[in-house]
Amino acid sequence: MSTVPWQGRHPSHKARLLAWLLLFLPIAAIAIYPLARDYLQAASLLQRISDPNATGWLANYEVHPVDVRDSTFDFRGKPVPVHVYTPRGIGFAPGIVIVHGMHRLGIDDPRLVNSARAVAASGFFVMTPLVSGIADYRVERESADLIGAAARSFAQELNVPKVGILAISFSGGLSLLAASDPQYSQSIAWVASVGGYYDLAHILRFFATGEAVRPDASIEHMQPHEYGPLIVIYDEPQDFFAPEDVQKAHEALKLLLAEHGKASEALAKTMTPGDQEIMQRIYRKQRESFTPAILAEIDKRREKLAAASPAGHLQSLHVPVLLLHGSDDVIIPPTEMLWLQRDIPKQHLLDALISPALGHVDFGAKVKLRDRLALVHWMALMIHEARTAGDGQDSMHLPAGLWLASVATTVDCPSHGESRTDPTRAEEIARRSGPHTAHCLLSACPQGELCCRREIRRRIYARAVVAESREPSAHRLI
Repeated sequence: MSTVPWQGRHPSHKARLLAWLLLFLPIAAIAIYPLARDYLQAASLLQRISDPNATGWLANYEVHPVDVRDSTFDFRGKPVPVHVYTPRGIGFAPGIVIVHGMHRLGIDDPRLVNSARAVAASGFFVMTPLVSGIADYRVERESADLIGAAARSFAQELNVPKVGILAISFSGGLSLLAASDPQYSQSIAWVASVGGYYDLAHILRFFATGEAVRPDASIEHMQPHEYGPLIVIYDEPQDFFAPEDVQKAHEALKLLLAEHGKASEALAKTMTPGDQEIMQRIYRKQRESFTPAILAEIDKRREKLAAASPAGHLQSLHVPVLLLHGSDDVIIPPTEMLWLQRDIPKQHLLDALISPALGHVDFGAKVKLRDRLALVHWMALMIHEARTAGDGQDSMHLPAGLWLASVATTVDCPSHGESRTDPTRAEEIARRSGPHTAHCLLSACPQGELCCRREIRRRIYARAVVAESREPSAHRLI
């Protein structure tokens, strides 16, 4: 009997191992891609927020051009200005409300504009509402209601149940308050707070004494930023100045907060001698001279401070939360995050990070690799939550191959004119049409035909649901 060389041989161990690797590597790559994508997008987003002029493959990873438009929404009978940032070429993306910090420019603060553009470029619809109280250096309960109303308005505009909130500085605590309020929580999918507070009474005490209290009652001593005591005096000038100088003091302090020091000093010279002396102490940054008066403000404003603080309200919080705080924050000390971490229900706290890579809300120029990776992880969790929040909340279980689409706005069908889609009608047409039309099913025009995505000229929202006959229903956005 003759044989060929390979007959009777068995593959070597290395050959079998290589075969298994070749088999499982594609499967593993497919399995980890969504997670890897979140981290790559997080690293890209972090780089673009830190440096608006960043370039390179990472900064440009899955980045879209961004369109910006001005709009308003109604809040208690008054229009609230907003900027809406949308990634060009994307029919639908999850919505995020980004709330500015305490800055006179509000939604036009260049740092906020850059951050909103960066988030939108990563594939999200972004709204930035003007919170007038925060822009005027005031922290009050009404601002929490405005933030909640902004989330509800944006969700309605996108025709989705909920949107996420990314809140900066004092807006972080206010956003947690909004998410804890049943009248707004139904429109909020998650909250990410950067440099937020827990208790305003803690903040005022820190401004007065430089003492930041931890939940275990221990104290961390830090030198508060001069800005802190200044906003306390600015908010209640009648408690610090003679009645005839209150208005002038308010304007002089506003100029100082806007970094117009010379104009502020010129106005202060028109005040009474006693109040001029108070203003001079402010200009010289003599915080200790105001300690008794600021401590007195805590008792005087106790009810208002409590109403505008997450402390005592977080037991009704039922949305996922991410917390981020700078370890060297001297406006809202990082001890506030420890209090939030203690009181937020554990099942809803996704991550809490105190980072030396962050000041108050600005990223440092020189960041250690370990700290940057921790920030990327935090941001990847936020991106993942933004993309997955709401999945399955309003899903429909449909027979195999059946797709359902619903649209939020009037759309233009090039062949059959303008129409507003009836979701029930769309489902009926989908049932008749079968699975092969799934990728084109966005709306049902008056002629009973399916309008392909490429033919829709205006931005729409569409959620498609498909159920496989032998597998659990899977959901995706088209």
